[in-house]
Amino acid sequence: MKRLDVVVVGAGTAGCVTARRCAELGLQTLLLDRKPQNEVGQKVCGDEISKSHFEATGINSPYDNEISSVIDGADVYPPSMKNELKVRGWSDFDGWTIDRLTFGQRLLNEAVKAGVKFIPNIHVGPPTIAGDQVTGIHYRDASTREETTIKSKIVIDASGFAAVIRNQLDGPLIENNIDKADVALCYREILSLKVPLAEPEVARVFLGGQTAPRGYAWIFPKGIQEVNAGVGITGGSGRGSPKALFESFKSNYPLLFKSTVIDGKGGAVPVRRPLKSLVGNGVAFVGDAALQVNPIHGGGIGAGMRAGIILGEVAREAIAKRDLSANGLWSYNTRYLPDFGKRLASLEIFRKLLQGVTDEDLDFGFERRLLEADDLIAANKGGGISIGIVDKMKRAKRGAGRISLLLKIQKASSLMKKLGRVYATYPSNPTGLESWEKNVLSIIEDANFQ
Repeated sequence: MKRLDVVVVGAGTAGCVTARRCAELGLQTLLLDRKPQNEVGQKVCGDEISKSHFEATGINSPYDNEISSVIDGADVYPPSMKNELKVRGWSDFDGWTIDRLTFGQRLLNEAVKAGVKFIPNIHVGPPTIAGDQVTGIHYRDASTREETTIKSKIVIDASGFAAVIRNQLDGPLIENNIDKADVALCYREILSLKVPLAEPEVARVFLGGQTAPRGYAWIFPKGIQEVNAGVGITGGSGRGSPKALFESFKSNYPLLFKSTVIDGKGGAVPVRRPLKSLVGNGVAFVGDAALQVNPIHGGGIGAGMRAGIILGEVAREAIAKRDLSANGLWSYNTRYLPDFGKRLASLEIFRKLLQGVTDEDLDFGFERRLLEADDLIAANKGGGISIGIVDKMKRAKRGAGRISLLLKIQKASSLMKKLGRVYATYPSNPTGLESWEKNVLSIIEDANFQ
């Protein structure tokens, strides 16, 4: 394997799906990961994924011991813990919490069966570059310390938020300076509860500065008497420690009293729009390395799966056309960003809205239903919050005394729709990227709700 078609760095969900799709299309594909093979799949995560992602990609849904719990609803709590929103009957939300290790092992095995060569225990070094074209990578075997240089037509960075390839590149298409405010620091525990869950099919999400400043806490069922619970807060000074905040939450929320810790870990995840370009010359990014994560809850399993299928197909097309430049890979951008990427981008606006209002405003908004379950559903689809004239009048009446809050909600809805329209006009080639990005940043900068 001296000269490969594709090298994929990182065997997480997005990496395995991308590598498998490349191999299925006849590309000689190498998949590398720093973990031992039997640990591939382990990750600090909420472990929840929607059925819709499997329907969109054709990947087999979780089954048997891959499934921890079936999810078909969510309760969203304001700081007061009263007047929660109950989200039910939305097919896009229905899904599962999964056993990440078991699910990850299945995706890896499917990639290997498709023809992918997998090498574990690898530390990837800098990419090899000729001019401005990525041509391969250096890596070192963690066991033997042997160093190897691999030449490849396309290098795919699926290494997670660390982005070990992207962070060593430079150029007008490469985006590396991710603001700390767009990174969530997380701590989660798998807990065995003292008492069984009353609704083991319902996820719970908690908002508020006391629980999770500029973030949220969660309790996702993993069975009748087991949960994935944690806290995620965006980066920056004065926010506190996610672990300390979670310990406080756990000691104050009755469901978690006297629970037993099965596992506890921390991590970081991006919570903003995807990269402005998912490709460079001879290189592409997928999964957390491409910031393909839901900015509201940090979930990225499904977003990475969708991107991986597209990227595998684009890699095959680029190699067939012998155009390994960013221009040759550009259809990965145009197929993903104006579609699912638009949805993720608009949710960054909604995240800023939730972070920009006070706890008192959140409590008021939930009590008077200035935000309703249908709004959360519409927002998660990325199309803004559709408020008709009659509904506006009803909400204005309910929101008397806090018109400023209603105006913020309306502003967020308008900006989400505006950003969606910009993403729908994503440039067809690299030359239009600069002006497109200026339009995006102008809308993001306007999303100030404090």
